Amino acid sequence: MEEEFYNAFATAPTTPTTIAQNMNMENETGTLQKPPKLMGIEEYYGWKDRFENWVQANHLRSWECVEKKYVLPRTDLGVEKKIFEFTDKERDMYKAEKMMISLLQQAIKEDIFILLQHDKTSRSIWEALRIKFEGSEKMIKSKKALLKKEFDLFTSLLGEDTKKLIERYCHLVRSMSLLDINKDREKWVDKLADALPQKECGTFFYDIKEYWRI
Repeated sequence: MEEEFYNAFATAPTTPTTIAQNMNMENETGTLQKPPKLMGIEEYYGWKDRFENWVQANHLRSWECVEKKYVLPRTDLGVEKKIFEFTDKERDMYKAEKMMISLLQQAIKEDIFILLQHDKTSRSIWEALRIKFEGSEKMIKSKKALLKKEFDLFTSLLGEDTKKLIERYCHLVRSMSLLDINKDREKWVDKLADALPQKECGTFFYDIKEYWRI
């Protein structure tokens, strides 16, 4: 939704701002090499599904280590095996577990990761993150309420040009989407159209609404 608004109404040459926006998009969706990145605990709800899908599409064996906690193989005497003692199958699962841990370390912002209490297995990291998120639910509810209020009151600022207004609106749409705050397309469009300065835009109001209702 954010990208659609921006492409439709604010096409501009590449600038440091657009580069930053592209980086944010990569963090949100991931790339072929990098998983989606969790930049704030309040984004957990939307990030979780994207991360699961990315890992299952690219490292399915590693995801098994999250669903069923990985345990180091042991000898017949109950002693943990050294790596050189692993069978081929045990070596594959060990590598899958280490890959899953590495993906979580890449995906979770460092200042969040260091606060997680876990036993160094991928499953325990995943569960610790879920518990951390649930402990932040009150904060998330409060942020949702603030974003909804910001949407209701959204309007142009004194001295703000159209491009800046649209960028600010796109950021608001993205923030709301990350917290699963949904609106009908008509409401998204009406709010932006109503916020645009009438003297500058004239009939552009009508054109915007009609474009997005096609």
